[in-house]
Amino acid sequence: MKRNMNPQIEGRQFNCDECPHKEHPIIVVGSHQFSTDLLANYIGTHKPARTSTVRKISEIPPPAEMKKGQWRLIFIDCRGLSGEAIANFLQTDGAPYLEQDIIALFNLTPGNADIGGFIDLGVRGFFFETDQPEVILKGVCALKFGEMWVARGVLMEYISLKPRMVSPSSDPTTQQLTRREKDVLFQLASGATNEDIASCLFISPHTVKTHISHICKKLNVQNRLQAALWAAKYLK
Repeated sequence: MKRNMNPQIEGRQFNCDECPHKEHPIIVVGSHQFSTDLLANYIGTHKPARTSTVRKISEIPPPAEMKKGQWRLIFIDCRGLSGEAIANFLQTDGAPYLEQDIIALFNLTPGNADIGGFIDLGVRGFFFETDQPEVILKGVCALKFGEMWVARGVLMEYISLKPRMVSPSSDPTTQQLTRREKDVLFQLASGATNEDIASCLFISPHTVKTHISHICKKLNVQNRLQAALWAAKYLK
């Protein structure tokens, strides 16, 4: 499946009934049976997908045993885990699944969610303990369509907690950006969608996409979410 590197941040609407990948199974992994069963049953009740649960990811057949083009949407329960423990899991037991399957983390908290670092490791979706059920369903649809997913409110909270390292005037990378690109970047860091940015800056959505493409190239990041996280870290 071709994966979209532009993460969805609660804006675009998805219809899972029209998704060409709706038959791909959803597997929830975790040792807290009540939590994993609850998520699997909820998704299975509301979305056209085969859902199941396992206690360990090693119980899932490795991607090497699957046919070309096959993949699973795998949710990892992060309840009670530190950010370091999650990263270690992704680099060890979870590593074989990150290339072919879609990996999403759920039951995250602001204390253990290193969104930028987890994206670098290959994670596609982020769901927090405070996410409402309808947000989870939106995220499932987005992931099935090949998008990345993080709820806007979560992104805003994460960004607000990130320390800013330098001012725009003192960072040479920022000086490469035009004034308009900086305007767009600040909007991205607030969790704004392309339509939001276009309306705020009185430009077209197509122009917004062009600016974001230029920003990503200049900052040497792969997608808009990484650009937003970069802005949260470095821009005042």
